[in-house]
Amino acid sequence: MTKGKIIKITEEIITIGMDNGTIKEVRRCDVDFTPKLEDLVDVFEDKDQVIVTRRKETFTSNAGININMTNSVHTGEYVATEGKKVVNKIAYFLFAFLLGSFGAQYFYAGKIGKAIACVLFFWTGIPGVIGVVVAILALIKPADPNGNILV
Repeated sequence: MTKGKIIKITEEIITIGMDNGTIKEVRRCDVDFTPKLEDLVDVFEDKDQVIVTRRKETFTSNAGININMTNSVHTGEYVATEGKKVVNKIAYFLFAFLLGSFGAQYFYAGKIGKAIACVLFFWTGIPGVIGVVVAILALIKPADPNGNILV
């Protein structure tokens, strides 16, 4: 068994770059899956046949890069949690202070229900007062290194 990566696909031939630096061409019928470019594969061959299977692992141990997709290491940046949105502090403040009567800060944060309620009741002035309060609260919140806050 040798390992490789699919580097070219034509109608009948699949070209695989092997880990040892060689190139192997196999027929499409020798592949037991729908091939895509960059798929990692295992090539099994003997005198009579070649079989190519997709490799289960998505990375190699000698890649040198470890990307933490779960954000378990805190870097000082905010990560959106359930019910919270990450927004730019300055933009959120400006939307809340200048257009809070119409719920612009809620549209910006993706909270459509609150935004529509502000639009429906803007004539009462209550959403405007809430917008000013929300703007002040946004100014008080500490921002992450990218200038974002959780709302």
